[in-house]
Parts: sequence; structure tokens; C-alpha cells
Amino acid sequence: MDQLDELEKRVNELVSELTGIIERLRKDIADTENEVSFNQVKEIEHTINRLKRRGLPVPPELNALKINLLSDHELYKERVDLYRKIQERIGGLLQRGQGGTIKGNKNLEDYLIPVIRLMWDGLDHKAAFRRIAQKLDVRYNTVSSQCTRALDLTMDEFIRQVESKSIVDLLKHKYPGQHELELIKAELGR
Repeated sequence: MDQLDELEKRVNELVSELTGIIERLRKDIADTENEVSFNQVKEIEHTINRLKRRGLPVPPELNALKINLLSDHELYKERVDLYRKIQERIGGLLQRGQGGTIKGNKNLEDYLIPVIRLMWDGLDHKAAFRRIAQKLDVRYNTVSSQCTRALDLTMDEFIRQVESKSIVDLLKHKYPGQHELELIKAELGR
């Protein structure tokens, strides 16, 4: 039992650390998003070019501002990329089947859409999770995790979003790729 307690402690520490990293990235992205706009960099560049065309001196502060904004914009993009990589890697870990082998199931196609459709057809979430778990030969908890943790939702939030159909907008935001968007529209409408 001591080994199990130690394992649980390590998992809790890892989850806590990952949560801290993710929250810090989210905050940094939100803070930087309001401050950094590539359009601002373009406007400054246009202003510099206009000054040069007119033969006027370009204030060094304007060039420095352009470089700082460009640097901030690149840093913002790097943070967003890191955030997405973390999500993809964690999602990949969650999609691993029993025994550490990858079953090849895709979160959107194999878990979320089928569960949502079953719930829209009248099943409660537990029955929908059980049905998909049997179909995919995975554990009930795997299906539950793919529908909640992978979307950063609690069970109650997931159920509310499915019932109100606002889950469709969340999926479109979470899976912005062309193939995924077409799949969402084809399977869930809207």
C-alpha cells in the first residue's frame, strides 16, 4: 500500500506542477495578448517608411518601439505554441489505452462526438460513457477523462454544455483545424 500511496503522491505533485505551469502560461498569454498586436508593428513600420520617403529623420525611439513590439509578439507566439504543445502531449497521454499501448482513438472523433450524440439522443452521461467505453474497448474513466479533462471542464460543466449545445462552440475553439471543423459541423450541426 505504501507504493500506491507514494505513486499517488507523485501523481498529485505532477498534476499540481503542470496546473501551475498551464495557469502561468494562460495568464502570460492573456496579459500579452492585450499588449501585443502585430498590427501595431505594421503601423509603426508604415510610419517609419513614410518618414523616410519624406526625407525626415526617424526618431530612434520609434525604431526601438518597433523592435520591442516585434520581440513581444514573437514571445507571445512562442507562449501560445508551448501552451498548445503541452495540451497535445497531455492529450496524447490521456489517449493511451490500457497496458501503455496506443489504441489509436482520436479524442474528437472517437470520444467527444459519439458521447455528445448519445446524450443528445437521450442517454445520460454515464450510459453514454459506458457505451463508448465498450465500443472502443477502453475503461469508463478513459472516456470520462476524454470528455472532461481534455476540454478542461468539470463533469457538471460538460453536461451543461452538452445540454445547452454550447459544447459545439467549445469544440470549434478547441479543434480549429479544417478537418476537425468540418467533422464537427457534419456530426453536430451548426
